[in-house]
Amino acid sequence: MRLDLSTKEIVVTGVGVVTPLECGKGTQDFWDKLCNGVNAIKPIHGFDVRGHKCNVGGEIVGFESFLEDCWKKEYDRCARLFALACQHALQDARAEQPLLQSMGVAVGTILAGIESGERYMNEKFFLSKKGDPGLLRQHCLHAIADSIKKRFSLRGPVISITTACCSGADAIRSATAQIRNNRAAMMLAGGADILSEFVFRGFSALNALTTDGKVRPFDKRRTGLALSEGAGVMVLEEKNHAYKRGAKIYCTLASAGSSADAFHMVRPHKDGEGLSRAMNNALSNIEGTIDAVDYICAHGTGTQYNDGMETRAIKRVFGEKAYAIKISSMKSMIGHMLGAASAIEAISCVKAMEHSMIPPTINFEEPDPECDLQYVVNDAVKKNIKTCMSLSAGFGGQNTALVFRKA
Repeated sequence: MRLDLSTKEIVVTGVGVVTPLECGKGTQDFWDKLCNGVNAIKPIHGFDVRGHKCNVGGEIVGFESFLEDCWKKEYDRCARLFALACQHALQDARAEQPLLQSMGVAVGTILAGIESGERYMNEKFFLSKKGDPGLLRQHCLHAIADSIKKRFSLRGPVISITTACCSGADAIRSATAQIRNNRAAMMLAGGADILSEFVFRGFSALNALTTDGKVRPFDKRRTGLALSEGAGVMVLEEKNHAYKRGAKIYCTLASAGSSADAFHMVRPHKDGEGLSRAMNNALSNIEGTIDAVDYICAHGTGTQYNDGMETRAIKRVFGEKAYAIKISSMKSMIGHMLGAASAIEAISCVKAMEHSMIPPTINFEEPDPECDLQYVVNDAVKKNIKTCMSLSAGFGGQNTALVFRKA
């Protein structure tokens, strides 16, 4: 499926992230550390990882100190992460009342309030307590979007999306449709997920986690991914609306495409058939884009299977031109944030265009003959970027491609 944005030009006017790199200090601090190749993957302390081959992940410590006081109690951890990313994005976009009244929110998440759900189950069934029903309300997948709507008095569409690791990107894609169809003047859109023991054990059982403590996308000796947590949010609006209110315009969300593999529960199609269709769907809306793409922010998990698949998918779409495109994976530094990953990677595309800088794929030591494209490794590269693409691929064969262009 492709999203035709040709009738309205949708622009990005604000961004906000919360990741293990900057722990909530702000998007510029995140970007500086990302371009300096700072590794946020460290031993996990939040739950017991003894007995597992992997003991590392991306934990966010101390982000609550940057939150408005109203969020510090009675909200699930995942909601608090998303709320702080919203705070940063709204401040960046200089969006205050009454603008918020015409704004909606789209949240992509896999786990949502799993922390609250686990607490309820632990109290009721293991600690012989009654269990707080309020925890179950926070456990609901829609609880994050509902909390944001109430706190910021948003009166536009309120959307929750869960499409595996594409959730954040699909929330952004869905938000553009709301603006294009006049359902909202502006949208907050992005994703959030937390580092969960439940999911850690699942990925460990799949042997998908790194066994040497490092994430090495596209490296021949890569051993797997590292799970992480975070949130990323964009403020989106129609270009004329942004001009009228004097907003800073980062870039245009030029197009978006999605697809499903219908292939396997956890593995994407090995030749990237589904991911390549998502890319083609996105590129078909924009004349000359195949020749114009300067940078691809890869899904780049650091697993043997995914990195080979993604390389083949890019070749299927771009042919020989694929070898001229710069590619990098930030998961080498911040790990895999599940539903938040694709939103934060989309924001990195926005920052890459703003600063004419491509962040590196760190921990790269030995090239893989099967992954033979132009990966930016170990050090950031200065480059004027006019068009870039963010890719995501998730369990169940979900695929999404977002294309951004300089305004």
